[in-house]
Amino acid sequence: MNQVDPIRNINEIKAMYEALKSKSQRDYLLFKFAIHTGVKLSSLLNLNVQDVRIEDKGVKYYWVETHAPRIQIRLPETLRNELMAYITEQQLENGELLFQSNRTLKGLSRQQAYRIIHTAAEDLGMLHIGLTTLRKTFAYHAYQSGISISIIQKYLGHQTTFETMKFIGISTKSSKTTIALNL
Repeated sequence: MNQVDPIRNINEIKAMYEALKSKSQRDYLLFKFAIHTGVKLSSLLNLNVQDVRIEDKGVKYYWVETHAPRIQIRLPETLRNELMAYITEQQLENGELLFQSNRTLKGLSRQQAYRIIHTAAEDLGMLHIGLTTLRKTFAYHAYQSGISISIIQKYLGHQTTFETMKFIGISTKSSKTTIALNL
């Protein structure tokens, strides 16, 4: 099995947005939702509209994984608005899958999801990109934004912080923590 990497460069993320959006709004939102929430692939592919909606008022402000209920992931306003527009445009009902196959109207398979992400990355010349890249990208950018590795570890469901550091491709040797108190 090939090792996949997180997408570290923001410009590459933006390029993926453009490449996916040019193919379909569904593909773009699948990618964007995944890298903003770090949702597990099995959950992502089985998301119902009701999983992201607040009754008929719009899209939830926070994403919460059932295994880490004390950690909330705030969804950006642009993503919430795009999801709501997509749900409305596609006339999706609460019980329907959010990301469904255009042909069968059933859930996307892992293979279909892989093709969507991998093809867009390949078209952009990006190597080592697969489905796990989505979760790794979330975790990497959460870490880079200052979120404690122990919080990310709990959210991802990893056993150790070492496992999480390895998952996002951060060397524990190069990682430093600075604490500066001014009491």
